[in-house]
Amino acid sequence: MSALPDGALQALLGGEPLWLLGTRALFWPARSRLVIADLHLGKSHVFRRAGIAVPSGATRGDLDRLADVIARTAARELWIVGDLLHGPAGQAGWRDTWMAWRRDHAALDVAVLAGNHDRALDGPAFGVRQLGETHIDGPFLFSHVPRADPDGRHVIAGHMHPKTSVRGVPRSWPAFWLRPGLTILPAFSDFTGGHPADRADGRVVACVEGVAIEVGARAR
Repeated sequence: MSALPDGALQALLGGEPLWLLGTRALFWPARSRLVIADLHLGKSHVFRRAGIAVPSGATRGDLDRLADVIARTAARELWIVGDLLHGPAGQAGWRDTWMAWRRDHAALDVAVLAGNHDRALDGPAFGVRQLGETHIDGPFLFSHVPRADPDGRHVIAGHMHPKTSVRGVPRSWPAFWLRPGLTILPAFSDFTGGHPADRADGRVVACVEGVAIEVGARAR
């Protein structure tokens, strides 16, 4: 896909044109790669086991949204910048849901950066490649935890679940937080909290019902 899709904004990061999708994903056209962070498979299951009343079906909803983004972008690769999992990776309904989704997308190359919740991740068992804690590709350093790259590469990270408000629209929204040398992706999972993105420190782009809306200044 070469045309910027509806609801997306383009950003020049590390000298590369990338798309900020209102569906909480980053797309790198030159690699045909979709990049997301913080899928947190099984988080609602962990909460229910702890006696916290949360709705079921969160994993299915997140994976349905992900399938739609993949179809719309015709992505050939999916990179998850940490926290594919949340909690133990034993047998559970959410794991069956993921494996069925993976079979439905068998031709998709899925790679995962290690997140703080991914200690139990067995890549082959989950149908994914594991890239370690950091991975360099082109002008980018991919990492779950935001960090500076001493070699000056642009860092693409997750972990913080940035959120922001939008004038005239109630509630806070997942957001891209673009700072000098660093882009922090919104959490892809619906079932997450968030950290306020500081509009004074870079560019903030809210993801509002599938539309990317700029609400902060451009990064220096």
